[in-house]
Amino acid sequence: MRKLFSFILLYIFSTQIVVSQNMPKVPGDKPRLVVVAVVDQMRFDYLYKFDNYFTNDGFKKLVNEGTVCKNAHHNYLLTQQLPGYVTIMSGAEPASHGLIADKWVSRVNNKLIEAGVDNKVKAIDAHGEDLYFSPGHLRTSFFSDELSLSNHGRSKVVSIALDGDVAALAGGHTADDAFWFDHGSGNWITSTFYQDSLPTWVKQFNAKKLADVYLDRKWMPLQPEKEVEDSGRFTLKGFMHDLVNLKKLTNNYRVLKRTPFGNKLTKDFAISAIVNDSLGKDNHTDVLVVGFNAPGYINQKNGPMSDEISDTYHRLDRDIEHFLSFLDAEIGNEHVLFLLTADRGTGYTPKYLKKNGIPAGEFDHKKMTAVLKAYLNVVYGKGEWIQNYSSKQIYLNHQLIEDAKEDLHEMQQRIARFLIQFSGIADAMPTSVLQKSSFMEGINYQMQNSYHMQRSGDVIINLEPGWIEQTDKKVLQNSGYNYDVHVPLIWYGWKMPRLTLYRDIKTSDIAVTLSEFLEIAPPNGSTGNVIEELLGR
Repeated sequence: MRKLFSFILLYIFSTQIVVSQNMPKVPGDKPRLVVVAVVDQMRFDYLYKFDNYFTNDGFKKLVNEGTVCKNAHHNYLLTQQLPGYVTIMSGAEPASHGLIADKWVSRVNNKLIEAGVDNKVKAIDAHGEDLYFSPGHLRTSFFSDELSLSNHGRSKVVSIALDGDVAALAGGHTADDAFWFDHGSGNWITSTFYQDSLPTWVKQFNAKKLADVYLDRKWMPLQPEKEVEDSGRFTLKGFMHDLVNLKKLTNNYRVLKRTPFGNKLTKDFAISAIVNDSLGKDNHTDVLVVGFNAPGYINQKNGPMSDEISDTYHRLDRDIEHFLSFLDAEIGNEHVLFLLTADRGTGYTPKYLKKNGIPAGEFDHKKMTAVLKAYLNVVYGKGEWIQNYSSKQIYLNHQLIEDAKEDLHEMQQRIARFLIQFSGIADAMPTSVLQKSSFMEGINYQMQNSYHMQRSGDVIINLEPGWIEQTDKKVLQNSGYNYDVHVPLIWYGWKMPRLTLYRDIKTSDIAVTLSEFLEIAPPNGSTGNVIEELLGR
């Protein structure tokens, strides 16, 4: 009798387990955790170009089970790293949020302002240089700020990236924590804007010395191709970078940013943050921003057609797979809204384009500035009429122009007419025209969205397609052309339908749509629109 009773209890218990395992996972009214994953300089077509080596549970899982926006674009001219992150989080264009570029010139003292640097704060446990970061230069709120304001700070907001300016700016004004990689020590650090000391769990993570582990190797292709030599022997085709020696040469950990293992370390740290900060564990939606910065460094050093960039995305696919698997096990995908996008895209190198018969070139802005100075001296008399040049913008010396009783607007227009004679320049726009006009489309519209009266120059130039400014980088993202503005945008997890959207969607729509999901006010400077298809409309 006892055996029969025990058998019945065992049957009921095992049946309950099976039933509970087969019950549908129901998402809540709001996601418990919003993860915004931003990949630096990821072209949209990378999702398909490299998919032969992708697993079924990384990028392919996002594409096959999420909502894919195939025509998502940044909607401004100066496509750089920090404006991209801030536009995604604020729902505003640079004209509103103020981050017109990674750097701009101060009208007060003619010094270069770095967007994320704040000398009023101190880095904690830092061994590198220029690690004093905060969101002090932001001019608008983020959706994460509005979320914190709506519930008196009960939602936790954490931002993580290898680059300190990205981590600080992507977290917004009210972030609880922002962490970045110190290339001097190989540790994750923060600044006094967020904490007085590093949390215990961060110190414990740093003690593992994972940066040393990831640099103690040779970087070779994950999927090497084999080719047959005349001798009949097989050799590996691709590349080999000795990271141990590269670290010794630089005597720091900066090289990690230029390898796909920088992505892996970022992912590892993000997982640790979720566990130790208990993100997604209560009914107040938390936000985690993860910036995968390494692909940008690798792209600028090697170019988008390199074996290194191909291997970077093969490895990032595995990191995404592990991240999604962890989120499902720890919180449940039905409670996590995972968003994948990019700060900007990238074009091909001018050398590669010209090799294939496509017009391209490198624009020497230093030579252009020297010729322009000589021209202005002839027209207006000798003087330092040009104060500075930065990010395709010419800053004029307003004080000298006023003292000389010259017409600023007339000088801007004269310069614009003169500049379009240079090879590589497609357009030159006096910013006085941007102040007086309201463009609705085209390159002038993108210029207007990049223009901020206090921070922009007097004349903005736009290069021809395929042209970049001359630097030590193989590619340079800073245009309004499709290859720089077209980015991936995938929504996955909580309540997200399996759907493909082909209509034009702006990256400024992201924060506004997230605000709608969370039933909060949109960011205060936002210009985007709700992506209604995600709401079942």
